[in-house]
Amino acid sequence: MKVLLICKEMIAYERTAIMLLASNLKSCGHEVKAAVMKEAVVGKKIKKKSSKTTSLLHSDAYEGKPFTFTDSAQNKNNTDVFDIYENVYEVVRTFLPDLIGYSVMTGEHYDVLKLNRRLKEDFDFISVMGGPHPTFNKQVIEEDGIDAICTGEGDSSFPEFIRRIEHKDDYWLTKSFHVKYNSKIYRNSLENLVPDLNKLPFPDRQVLYDADPNLASVGAKSFISARGCPYKCSYCFNKQYNDNYKGLGTTLRVRSPELVIQEIENVRDNYTLDTVTFTDDVFTLRPPGWIQEFSKLYKKRINLPFNCTARASSVKEKDIIDLKEAGLTHVWMGVECGDEEAANKIFLRGTSNDTIHKVTQWFNKHGVKIISLNIMGLPVDNAFEVDLRTLDLNLRMKPAMASFGLLYPFPGTAVAKMAISSGHFKEDKNTLYLESNKYSSMLTFKSKKEKMMVENLQKLAGIIVDFPFLRPVAPFLCRLPFTKFYHLLFYMHLGYCHKIRLSPIKFKNIIKELPIFFGYFKTLVRKT
Repeated sequence: MKVLLICKEMIAYERTAIMLLASNLKSCGHEVKAAVMKEAVVGKKIKKKSSKTTSLLHSDAYEGKPFTFTDSAQNKNNTDVFDIYENVYEVVRTFLPDLIGYSVMTGEHYDVLKLNRRLKEDFDFISVMGGPHPTFNKQVIEEDGIDAICTGEGDSSFPEFIRRIEHKDDYWLTKSFHVKYNSKIYRNSLENLVPDLNKLPFPDRQVLYDADPNLASVGAKSFISARGCPYKCSYCFNKQYNDNYKGLGTTLRVRSPELVIQEIENVRDNYTLDTVTFTDDVFTLRPPGWIQEFSKLYKKRINLPFNCTARASSVKEKDIIDLKEAGLTHVWMGVECGDEEAANKIFLRGTSNDTIHKVTQWFNKHGVKIISLNIMGLPVDNAFEVDLRTLDLNLRMKPAMASFGLLYPFPGTAVAKMAISSGHFKEDKNTLYLESNKYSSMLTFKSKKEKMMVENLQKLAGIIVDFPFLRPVAPFLCRLPFTKFYHLLFYMHLGYCHKIRLSPIKFKNIIKELPIFFGYFKTLVRKT
């Protein structure tokens, strides 16, 4: 079958799920393409040719009758969607896929649903939505135009879903899928987690690079060496994800160091690669001996700078020494909140500030930079004061970069339930989730002034960590109605930290990468 995989525009990071699914589907003999929803300049109409083809789903299941539900408040106006994403329309028109799979995060789903409904008007295909949004917002199957959703790992279930369609089997009963069939929604149980990641093929990067050549040109590329996280942080999807998969497999699964190195070698030999980024949930959480073996292989066969994720409670000093010797330059470490009571009661962090500070000293001692990851705007009565304590913890840590976002109570997370029960958040069909948590808070505070101060502090905090003399005047600065100006400063500081301080563009690639970087910067600002 012909399968098109679609995602929204990325900010310099590959969507690993799409690349893995492409590998699996190609190994089954399917023809696979990818498309990235890049926003075009609106103002011209594109010519649309009707390309209706026979659809198994429409002819076999629907008998020509549309399956309709009430539109959500965010998806009523479809008028100009093809003006914005004309590149996707052209791919669909020329490729004529039998099935379109969307990889969707919450916040992206509004445009994806809108685009899908418009594509359905001109083409016949089976639409499948996967990724975090349908996994934790299963009611999206009720949206008009969505034929099926994948509610968990799709490595085996997605190829099986397509196989059943191709052979006219009972595809509506595929595990891990919720499917519309004959005016009924079939909600199937989850397939077991993939037990051995070593048996999965390497991600097919070319399919995504064909859709977005800029990703191939950028020297920093992303890799995943493991899946799963056993921690129960309330703001994260992992707690609910693990609950969903209870009894269906091991939470933390790790690839062998040898296969991880082989994948990096394959990418290095075929594409531009000067920096390796590991985007695992917690890279420092590994079986005994794994980090030592990986470090030796990486130093010998790759020998490029790399960065990874870390959680203070999982870090051992001897591992830092090995990773640093292998080429580790910086780590992304969750700090979340400087107020220990809020950190443990609201975020369920389970890690003390002293532990975070001790591990910070280890990293500094061995020359590894830290990017601290922090969340502001908590569902507490004294939100601004709590956020000031987070700022103060970062001032004590002195990270190479302090990153601050606003709490987003994503559906399915424990913190969302807390925010609702405390009256700080009300979720209904009109709730608007942005694609970035760097702009405004979704919570309700005691006053508009407090909300403004929380949002202003989030935008200024990273700058204050770099210039500590500003700390005494932080409350005063946050009272000023300069949120949009602070937002501009925030992004300028973010760009400086990433591309000058932490991962500077290599001189040999500067002509090629600099325009791409500014394009990403423009996209990031536009999203908020």
